[in-house]
Amino acid sequence: METIYRFAGEDLSELQNGYGELVRREFYDGDLGAEIREGFCLTVQKALSHPIALLRMLSNSAISYRRGWDHIRGNKSGVRVIWFVRRGSVQFVRSRGSVTVNAGECAILDSGVPFHAKATTDGERFDMVQAVVPAHLFMSHLSIAADLDEPLALDYANRESVVRLLDMLCDLGEKIGTRIAEPLVAAFLEALSERVREVTECLTPRERNSNMRLADIKAHIMRNLTDPDLSYEDVAAQCGISSRYLYYLLKADNTTFAKLVWTQRLEKAREWLSSGELANYAIREIAFMAGFKDAAHFSRIFKATFGCSPKQYRADAVARLQGPVEQIERPVRLNPGEPLLN
Repeated sequence: METIYRFAGEDLSELQNGYGELVRREFYDGDLGAEIREGFCLTVQKALSHPIALLRMLSNSAISYRRGWDHIRGNKSGVRVIWFVRRGSVQFVRSRGSVTVNAGECAILDSGVPFHAKATTDGERFDMVQAVVPAHLFMSHLSIAADLDEPLALDYANRESVVRLLDMLCDLGEKIGTRIAEPLVAAFLEALSERVREVTECLTPRERNSNMRLADIKAHIMRNLTDPDLSYEDVAAQCGISSRYLYYLLKADNTTFAKLVWTQRLEKAREWLSSGELANYAIREIAFMAGFKDAAHFSRIFKATFGCSPKQYRADAVARLQGPVEQIERPVRLNPGEPLLN
């Protein structure tokens, strides 16, 4: 991670001005407080800017931050901040109550709601990572956590998926481009969403096992999606379950085998049709690549699903990629027998 701010000293006003400017630039406005003592040090590191920002804060003394209605009215940032506490603890006070987030836990704050946060050390220092998530991304992946007030425990010791992905983004954030960062961030937010779901829904071991089985089934289908001979019986056998149990799992998920397969194949075909990199591939080739045995059947089901033919969809996608084209002046004839004039 890149160090973007460091303060060592005893001048509180200098700290407030420097850190305050950093916070306003990175996510939202508020008032900083700190227990300044000899040897005080605060370091802020950054690993990612898009599609989310990752900031790591380390200090050897307590600091606090307050965001009130006056800040919100003047700085209406639509973000959610997920605080991952590695060392020390953070106490959050909001209108709905107070909660303490200890090491190995995370908590979510809404920038549109007043709060007071106080971070304290474990006797030596505190260490936490803040993931600043735009509202649209948060609601796309983490709507289940929109009203989550309680801290969420993470298994740092066994490095569960949320922790591994967070560590990966922190380590590689400044070195990777947008095309790599976006799917990694999506996976990170989805992993966190799954963790929230496990806690909030209080799943029984049997329900957890069913969810894992269903995830295996969907993963197997995605791996073999382009196989035109992919069948119900094959998927059940490869996943080590009976056809009857496969039916039960899919029914519990409110879907069917055919719907799952055809929906995914159509989405993959649509993605390829809108890709400039595959513009030279014939539509029948796209259909076969996506697992369809018959190009005419592909065209019919594509139009029934998306409201236009694959050919028209590709033409519209290419037009969007190319953007507006300047109208070219056509040559004209003054009289039918005369040569063309430019």
